[in-house]
Amino acid sequence: MGSPEKFFYTKTHQWFDPSSGKVGITAFAAEALGEISFVDVDALEGAELTQVKMDGDEPASDPIDATVESSKAVGDIYSPVSGSVKEVNSDLMDEPEKLNEAPYETWLYIIEPSNWDAEKANLHNAADYDAFCETQK
Repeated sequence: MGSPEKFFYTKTHQWFDPSSGKVGITAFAAEALGEISFVDVDALEGAELTQVKMDGDEPASDPIDATVESSKAVGDIYSPVSGSVKEVNSDLMDEPEKLNEAPYETWLYIIEPSNWDAEKANLHNAADYDAFCETQK
């Protein structure tokens, strides 16, 4: 699949770019959802988020207050890191298809991590994430 090397990933299919603080959904998630028709991230503006906690391959924490919908499903979104949301991508309300067209360029929100040094060990590099995705097919 070729996930970008500079990002970190969750098993819930979100990516995090530590250089910009941007968070988005992976190509695997976009493909699994199908044609994305609705995105709402406005409720995240200024929110304090907590990194997703995992129980094996399943999330043990609640999803964040963001909506990504397609004709197939509503996708749960989890935060790859804890911190304060600095900006949300409100353009996705009018252009949700961008998540399908360019999942690694299209971000949901920008977060200022509060505990990056400790939490990055809970995330996966591109090679590990791509290997995990192979087991999910």
